[in-house]
Amino acid sequence: MSFATPLGLWALLALPAVVALHLFRRRLPERRVAALFLFAGEQLAADAGRTRTRLLRTPSLWLEGLAALLLALWLAAPTFGEGAPRHLVVVLDDSASMQAGGRDRAAAEVLRQAGALAGRDRVTLLRTGARPQVLDGPVAAAAVAGALARWRPVQPRHDPLPALDLALELAGPGGEVVFCTDAAPPTPLPDVAVHAFGVPAANCSLGTVQRVPRPEGGEDLRVGVVGHGAVAATSVTVRVDGVVWRQQDVPLREGAATVQLPLPPGAREVHVALGADALPLDGEAWLLPPPDRTVAVCDLLPAPLRARLDLARVLAAIGGVRAEADPRRAELLVAAAPGVLRPGQTEVVVAPGAGERRAFAGPFTIDRGHPWLVGVELQGIAWLAGPAALPGQVLVAAGAVALVSEELPEAGRRLWLNFDPAAGNLVRAPDWPVLWANVVERARLEVPGPERSEVRLGDEVRHRRAWLAEATDVVAVEAPDGTRRPLAGGRLTAFVPEQPGVHRLLDAAGGERARVAARCLDPAESDLRGLATGTWPRQVAGGAPRSAGGGRDDAGLRQVLLLLLVAVLAADWWWLQRRPA
Repeated sequence: MSFATPLGLWALLALPAVVALHLFRRRLPERRVAALFLFAGEQLAADAGRTRTRLLRTPSLWLEGLAALLLALWLAAPTFGEGAPRHLVVVLDDSASMQAGGRDRAAAEVLRQAGALAGRDRVTLLRTGARPQVLDGPVAAAAVAGALARWRPVQPRHDPLPALDLALELAGPGGEVVFCTDAAPPTPLPDVAVHAFGVPAANCSLGTVQRVPRPEGGEDLRVGVVGHGAVAATSVTVRVDGVVWRQQDVPLREGAATVQLPLPPGAREVHVALGADALPLDGEAWLLPPPDRTVAVCDLLPAPLRARLDLARVLAAIGGVRAEADPRRAELLVAAAPGVLRPGQTEVVVAPGAGERRAFAGPFTIDRGHPWLVGVELQGIAWLAGPAALPGQVLVAAGAVALVSEELPEAGRRLWLNFDPAAGNLVRAPDWPVLWANVVERARLEVPGPERSEVRLGDEVRHRRAWLAEATDVVAVEAPDGTRRPLAGGRLTAFVPEQPGVHRLLDAAGGERARVAARCLDPAESDLRGLATGTWPRQVAGGAPRSAGGGRDDAGLRQVLLLLLVAVLAADWWWLQRRPA
């Protein structure tokens, strides 16, 4: 026998207290007499205080001592099973292949093991992934069914060891760890019991799914189909904006096929689905129009300098830019003097140094690892500049003279160009549009909205909010099943889709601001031929199997002790009331 709360045994100190009360108890018996004057005066006076008397072994003494003992036992919570409740930690393989039947069998096994636990035992559910996640727990066994009903494995192939390490840490020395998967473990897993529920099967999956522009106008849909195992044919169904557009059978040759279909003009949301097979998850894909990533450019240059730089022609050749008159709403600013920047803005300052201009013909020292200078060579360039101390990190220099630098103010970033376009050939050289293309692409990262409209399940969706449009900021994401969750973060917010399909980004009023499609794309998960079923018992460090211990629910014993305590106190009260005078 052991005690769940040994500190409750301090209540046994009530036993000597009961004995002490009975030793020093003094209760004068009541006697009826005819008259008090018949007694002498000294016989009428009682001694003050209590004096020690002979201990009388009355039923009251035994009942009160028994009550103190029962109280101590009830507080200490005696148990005849294990000293502590069991903690079962279940690691669920969150790979997409588990949806080929392994998920349901794994959930049934977890419910079976949870049903065998006692009331004081606890269960924790983890799921694997690049970032292991606690699904639920520690909770009572009865609460496990709800978490298992919400579990939908969709992730690409990943390493389960981080989740197993976390499970062993949560379980502690006396806990049990169970790993539910669909393949045999490649290596032994000490202190982990492995249950595999996979069944080998043939399967088809979607490979590359693209919208390809035609030279004469319009778009084609190109679909790649991959067969895993003995699959001779499948079917492809294409829905455009919710309406079935095409459906056809696709024979597979050497385990692959390519289908190219024309899309109707103005098609926006395209849904591609293969025929039913062992794993429907990898046979669906959604194609959405790409997000608008147009860079807003605010030109604050004086007219003569603007004409010499020929920026209009350069930016038109780059594409994906638009003119913006309000500098607060622009991602890229071009000016002759530095201004005030907000976070996310890039400013290019063209300011030749004061003093006598000098022409530099090289060689130039270039920081080729910087994103702004990728592909910039400056071969055969005549660069006209004046003496200037450029702030920030020097990116291009001619000897001791800094020509280009990057400054990181409190907000945004600034590119300094010590350059006079009145002479020299930099504006007419191929490096000039290359430099601006790099600057524009860097500024494109700060355009509000999602960076991509299509991602793989398990990848992160990154969205940037607009600084001057608080009323239309994205505050929540709605999954394909209609569930919503808030999006935290500042200007940059992100989430990882957990369901295949189209996710809607919503503003505070519930209006849709953008859409992002998520799909399963992992050939390793689509190949179900290597799945297996089996059980690998828990192993200790020495390699011997260890059976899971069992515990008893001793809550009933405490109830019995409490009832006995009440009964003993009632008996003691009854005895004291019925004693004769």
